[in-house]
Amino acid sequence: MQISISTESPDLPKHKCLALGIFADEKPPRGVCGFIDWRLNGLISRGIKKEIIFGRFEEKVVIPFLPRIGSEILLLFGLGKVSDISYDKIYNAAYLVTKTVDKMALDSFAFDLYGERRLGLVTSNIVEAIITGIFDFLSSDIEKLSRMKACAVTSSFSLQAVSQGIRQFKTNVDDRGSVDISPMEEVFAPTLSF
Repeated sequence: MQISISTESPDLPKHKCLALGIFADEKPPRGVCGFIDWRLNGLISRGIKKEIIFGRFEEKVVIPFLPRIGSEILLLFGLGKVSDISYDKIYNAAYLVTKTVDKMALDSFAFDLYGERRLGLVTSNIVEAIITGIFDFLSSDIEKLSRMKACAVTSSFSLQAVSQGIRQFKTNVDDRGSVDISPMEEVFAPTLSF
């Protein structure tokens, strides 16, 4: 599995699939999802208003071929209520998002940091939970694990915390070298050491 990071505006990078978390009680959506909603002229907000999109935990909404963003497919994954978010839920969401991406026969996707800047969650712990969830789903199939490319979409402000989260993953999970973080080494050069 190869992990990379993008600090570009989330609508620009060319990804096969952009998987974003959406909360049931954030109307309109915030964070990266809110920004993408804005780029899509309120498409997600209209879906919420029309009760097509709810944000319930494990809800999946797939929207293909969107103009105005670089990704071919937008996958919205329900995270439930903001007050219920936890690192375990973030891990489960990442596991299930990866399972969904796999069922769509894709071998790459981008994701936001589910729950970042909400209820005092620590960004490094969010990153560790997400990467662990992705890894745990893929680890049962070595071919899928070696093929998958995942890209964290975040701001340059969060780079140090993302670096710490990757360190925590590498320390706490025996990935046997199967998680390649070399695409991030340039970005993290001064902060990354394993």
